[in-house]
Amino acid sequence: MYIELPENVKSIIEVLYSNGYEAYAVGGCVRDSVLGRKPKDWDITTSALPQEVKSLFKKTIDTGIKHGTVTVMIKGEGYEVTTYRIDGVYKDGRHPENVTFSSKLTEDLQRRDFTINAMAYNDKVGLVDQFDGMKDLQEGVIRCVGNPSERFGEDALRMMRAVRFCAQLGFRMDNDTYKAIIKLAPNIMKVSVERIQVELIKTLLSENPDYVQKFQETGLFAGILPKIDKILSSKYKKSTLIMLKLSECTTILRYAALFHSIDYEDIQEILKSLKLDNYTIDTVSKLIKYSKNIIEENEPAVREALHKYGKDMLNLMLKHEKAVIATKEAVTGIMLPARKKHLAVMENMVSHIIERGDCFTLKDLDITGNDLMEYGLKGPEVGRILGLLLDIVIENQKLNDKQTLIALIEHL
Repeated sequence: MYIELPENVKSIIEVLYSNGYEAYAVGGCVRDSVLGRKPKDWDITTSALPQEVKSLFKKTIDTGIKHGTVTVMIKGEGYEVTTYRIDGVYKDGRHPENVTFSSKLTEDLQRRDFTINAMAYNDKVGLVDQFDGMKDLQEGVIRCVGNPSERFGEDALRMMRAVRFCAQLGFRMDNDTYKAIIKLAPNIMKVSVERIQVELIKTLLSENPDYVQKFQETGLFAGILPKIDKILSSKYKKSTLIMLKLSECTTILRYAALFHSIDYEDIQEILKSLKLDNYTIDTVSKLIKYSKNIIEENEPAVREALHKYGKDMLNLMLKHEKAVIATKEAVTGIMLPARKKHLAVMENMVSHIIERGDCFTLKDLDITGNDLMEYGLKGPEVGRILGLLLDIVIENQKLNDKQTLIALIEHL
C-alpha cells in the first residue's frame, strides 16, 4: 500500500533515517489515509530519543518531552514526533505513571487503543500492520489491540472513544470490546468531565449521532450523565435518536435534539455539568424553551418574534422546528402538511423582513434617546417611550419616520 505523505512529514522521516533512526507516520493519520480521508494531524513515531530529535531540527518545542514527544516546527506547521515507548502502570485509570523509551516499533504499537490506530507507515518500509488494523478497516470493526479489558483498564476514556469511532466511521464494535466496556463502564467516573464532553460532542456531530445510544446501552452514562441516560432509556428514546439524525449538524442543534424532551431547568443543569461555555448553555436551553411558542402567520407577529428572540435565535428555532416535524412524521408515519406549510410561511416572512430592512429593534427606529431628551424627556421615561414607539412601528412600518414618531409621543 502507498500513502501520499505531506512533504514536511517525508522530510522529517528522511532526516531521522539519514541519521540512523527509524521513523514512521503513525495512528490516526495512517487510518484516515487508508480510508481516503484527509488527516487533520500527522503524528510521527521514531526510535530516536527526544534529545536526539531536538538535535536534528532547527526549531522544536518540548510539548510532552517527559512522555517522549517533541514538536518539530517547519514553516509554521507543527508535527509531533514521539519516541517509541512502553507505558508504565495506569494507576489513575487515565495516565501512565511513567513511560520507558523503546527501540522497537512493535512495542510502541501494541500499547495503542484500537487496531485501526495501531498502524504505521513510511515510504521505505510501507505499511506496518501487526494487529490486523487493515482487516478491521475493511470489515468496519472497532477492536482493541490485545486484551480489551487491559486497554480500558489503562485508560477509561478509551471506552467512549470506541463508541465515538463507531459513530464517525459507521463501524460496528467487536463483541469482546463491547463486553469489556459493559464490564468496566463504572471506571468512566475516573475521567474528567471536559474529556467526556469532547467525546460526546464528536459523537453527536458525526454522521451517526444516534450512536450516542451506545453510551447508554453499555452503562457509560449511568454514573456520569444520569439524566441523558434516562432520556435514552425512556419512551422518548426512539424520537430522540431519530431527531438527532434529522437535525442540522451543529453543536447547538444536535444538543437541542438530544434534550428536546426535557425541561428547561434540567437542560441547563446538564449542560453546566458538562462544563460547556455559557453561549452553548444559554442558547440550547433557550432554543428548546422558545420553540414551544407559536408565532402567528402575519408580518407584525414575525417582527415581534425577531425583536423578542433575535434574528439568530429565530433562525435556530425554525431549523429546530423542521427537525421536530420530520421526526414526528418518521415516528408516527402521519404527514403534517399544515405544520410544514406554517414553517415555510415563517421562513419566507423572516427572509423578506430581513431583506427589506424592516425595523424590529431599537437601533432601527428613526428616532433615538437623544432625540427624546431634546424633546424634554428624562431618565426612565426615555426608555419607556422608545419601547412604546418600537411596538407601534413593529405593527406598522410606515410610521418609522422621525417626525411621525415625535408627533406620536403626545399620545403615549
